[in-house]
Amino acid sequence: MESLRAGIRVLGLVLLAAGGAGCSVPRPDLPEPGESLAAYYRRAAGVERLPVSSPRFYDSGPAIRAEMLDLVDSAQDHILLDSFLLNDGPASREILDALAEKAARGVTVRVIGDASSRFVMEPEAFEYLESRGVAAAEFNPVKGWRLLTPPILLERDHRKFWVVDGRRVLLGGANLSDLSLIPPGQGGNRDLMVGFDSPAAARLLTRSFVETWSDSEASLEIREADFRPAADSPANGPEYWFFNEEKVRKRPCMTAVMLEGLYASARKSVWLVEPYTFTSPGILAGIRSMTARGVEVNLVLSSQVRAPRFRYASYYGIKDLLSAGARVWIFDSETSPLHYKCALVDDRLAYVGSANLNYRSLRLSRELNVVFDDPVGVAEIRKVVESVRKGCREVDEKEARAYRTLPFATWWAIMQTAG
Repeated sequence: MESLRAGIRVLGLVLLAAGGAGCSVPRPDLPEPGESLAAYYRRAAGVERLPVSSPRFYDSGPAIRAEMLDLVDSAQDHILLDSFLLNDGPASREILDALAEKAARGVTVRVIGDASSRFVMEPEAFEYLESRGVAAAEFNPVKGWRLLTPPILLERDHRKFWVVDGRRVLLGGANLSDLSLIPPGQGGNRDLMVGFDSPAAARLLTRSFVETWSDSEASLEIREADFRPAADSPANGPEYWFFNEEKVRKRPCMTAVMLEGLYASARKSVWLVEPYTFTSPGILAGIRSMTARGVEVNLVLSSQVRAPRFRYASYYGIKDLLSAGARVWIFDSETSPLHYKCALVDDRLAYVGSANLNYRSLRLSRELNVVFDDPVGVAEIRKVVESVRKGCREVDEKEARAYRTLPFATWWAIMQTAG
């Protein structure tokens, strides 16, 4: 396994040399002066609000695990699960077995996992699910002809979402992996998922799930018609914008449009809460666009990561973030890596999703994020930001300069495409 990981690192260096170290992402059409957020999202990406029920937020392992089990238990017709990491650990096995038992009772269960699941410490779960009668598809396996086509090989499905019975939806940053399901105090991630009832969102994600399944290595074919939709939509509930990046070579990038709209909407302050960021010209330009208008931009990073290369690559860019006018904070927990991917804008807008603030999420990965402005949802993200701030320390210029060394720079360059 270690030799395989070393080989992947070498491949990253080769790809970097072939593609160049700049890794700049073209910015999409920017909001015009006076253009509303809704009008910009419609014009730039064709994204309209979709009705949802009052949102339910699940913060970290125990709450997320309980909701996943409840989704399985409630299913009457079908369960669709797309998880970047699909692993078989002590905590995730409980959910895998629940899925298998539901399938044995006649509920249609289909699961997609990214091939990255085979390159982490926990064993992958594709074969286990198939052995229990659950059809599972592997997205973009690292083998065969793909090894000769780096642009295709690098594409990953980084989304994490559930659709149950054409109505219940759960999405965010948590994988079907022990790291997302065990308590933070025991080494689990600080993770976040949001759930709601929304036939409209369920239809959007069901179609996307079927298309991704068709792009994956699977033992059977599926059709959208296989999954019965729910007819009615929530009454008098909020409406959310869903940014589903399902074709990475299609432009504009949905994640980039989402961020540019939020950046343009900011008037006072922004909190970007991320496990890490690998700075690029496009990312820095977005931050400068806010700080130049007097917006206070706060970026939270994590001191704890699963592999040191993530910290090296992320910390190298802190000096550039400070130069762009941002304030950078380190969430300094000994046991709980920060895995939130969310933002709070002026205490009136927020988003939750799967995307990291890096080149990969803006260019190489399928991502799913949701933007909202309803008071209930925004208040929940405010709680997340406030809880994170209690464990943070601010990075000054002197500390940022200490990270501008060759090891940090080398990993920053490699991780632009490999992380």
